[in-house]
Amino acid sequence: MPFGRLRGFQDITGLSAARFTAIEAAAREVFGLFGFEEIRIPLLEEKALFTRALGEETDVVQKEMYEFEDRSKTRVALRPEGTAGVVRAYLENSFDKNQGLSKFYYMGPMFRSERPQAGRLRQFHQIGAEALGTDSPYADVETIQCLVLFLKRAGISGYEVKLNNLGTFEERAGFREALRAYFKPHLGKLCGDCRNRFEKNVIRLLDCKNETCRELARKAPLLASHLTEESERHFNEVCEALKVAGIKYRLDPTMVRGLDYYTKTVFEVSHPKLGAQDALGAGGRYDRLVESFGGPNVGAVGFAVGVERLAMCVTEEAAAEEKFLEDAYFIVTLGERAFKEGFKILSELRNHGVKVSMDFSGKSLKSQMRGADKSKSRYVLILGDNELENGTCTVKDMRDGTQQLRLLDGYLASLVAQQRNKTC
Repeated sequence: MPFGRLRGFQDITGLSAARFTAIEAAAREVFGLFGFEEIRIPLLEEKALFTRALGEETDVVQKEMYEFEDRSKTRVALRPEGTAGVVRAYLENSFDKNQGLSKFYYMGPMFRSERPQAGRLRQFHQIGAEALGTDSPYADVETIQCLVLFLKRAGISGYEVKLNNLGTFEERAGFREALRAYFKPHLGKLCGDCRNRFEKNVIRLLDCKNETCRELARKAPLLASHLTEESERHFNEVCEALKVAGIKYRLDPTMVRGLDYYTKTVFEVSHPKLGAQDALGAGGRYDRLVESFGGPNVGAVGFAVGVERLAMCVTEEAAAEEKFLEDAYFIVTLGERAFKEGFKILSELRNHGVKVSMDFSGKSLKSQMRGADKSKSRYVLILGDNELENGTCTVKDMRDGTQQLRLLDGYLASLVAQQRNKTC
């Protein structure tokens, strides 16, 4: 074969594609409940957009972006994350002037040129939500609750919500100096990346995955001693409101985010199925990002989750449910007369919106049943000469293997009626 997939890119097919679709459907359902509206942002933006938003010295900008010069000599990049594009769209479309608080959700592929590993690809998929135009700590809690309910609806359990307060940019200035004073005697023990971070963005040392660096980071000064009363008040209100909402969390005073725009509340959802790189999704408040893009001084908060990582953490119970499409049917026919009648039924049911399939090859019963199983249809309608003579059909439930003989016209009418009720 002359062509193959590029490293770090994948084809999503079969059960994996169905799981992606189910996760996206869960997102649309839950985000709609919270008043988030879908936004579709471009895959390609000016590189400067991401440099401004994420920080010049972040790993994403320094090492991971797919960037190039287009024909107009503009330096562009494939989006490595969604928040920057949403903020750009918020301002460019004057949402800040026309509707104040704006709540968006997005889903789709992102791109980072990093070393491929389980759940981390060069083209990966994210689902995210952003609330722009609010300073309220209750918006932080609403966002976290939206994430938690989405995970539940997507069939994810066994995760942990971790929380921290990063304070403001001004509060972090003193914290940086304290970190430099702490890490300076240990520079020789740090990895190459962290020695570079020490000079350019010392807070990033707290997020290194190198075990030696992590051990040093565990004993580093904490940001909490540099926070003002206002930042502490905001965070305390978040914690109290999370308790009211019934959301369990763990405070993690060492947690920082990999992007520079976060302020005050940050959170991360981790899952043991993901191993050492256990982040399922993350987010937080980014109160200065809109202003840094030339917009008003308004607060904002959001999160993003990786779809590939979500798919790895679906519970066994939810995965078992995926084996069959509940409202899907497959017609199996025995003989030419039954085949023609089966095709007629197939056409009529589809005209009424019923999801139904059929094997046109006229193969054996065993072969057709394999096709039914592959289609993940929950029910199989079996038609043969005896059934046609008696005006019946055999209906097999593929989940439990039971079979029933049903009156054909009555059963078909019930399927049409069920579909009509679903769409009313």
